[in-house]
Amino acid sequence: MAALQENRSVSLLISLTIFVTLQMMVGVVYGGIFTQTKFTITNKLSEALTIHCRNKISDDGYHLLQPTAAHRFQFYPNPFAKRSLWYFTFEWTGQSHRFDIYNQKRTKCEDYSCYWLITEHGPCQVIHDYDNPECVPWN
Repeated sequence: MAALQENRSVSLLISLTIFVTLQMMVGVVYGGIFTQTKFTITNKLSEALTIHCRNKISDDGYHLLQPTAAHRFQFYPNPFAKRSLWYFTFEWTGQSHRFDIYNQKRTKCEDYSCYWLITEHGPCQVIHDYDNPECVPWN
């Protein structure tokens, strides 16, 4: 009886090892859970822009972007969270707006790189063509 129990434990351990190994292989081949998502936020206003980026756990801090300047940051998405969310506040003379720059359910990034252009009317995400970004209104 003890030998049967030991065989089941060994079989379970081998099955678990194979499963984890296959999951890691898929992650390496297809990008998987250990790939950083990179963001570039570019000020397309004609004046300086102050940005503040954070999620529920991390805070990227405040950054002052002159016209045409960009801020870059990166993070590892949480593969176990149903919804990862990074939100920004954007402030310039007489204006203050908030926008969810990365929403795991909505945001599409090419090769784990997201490019956003900040305009007076709202943020614009560059997905395929820099000259034809997808713009959305402020939250």
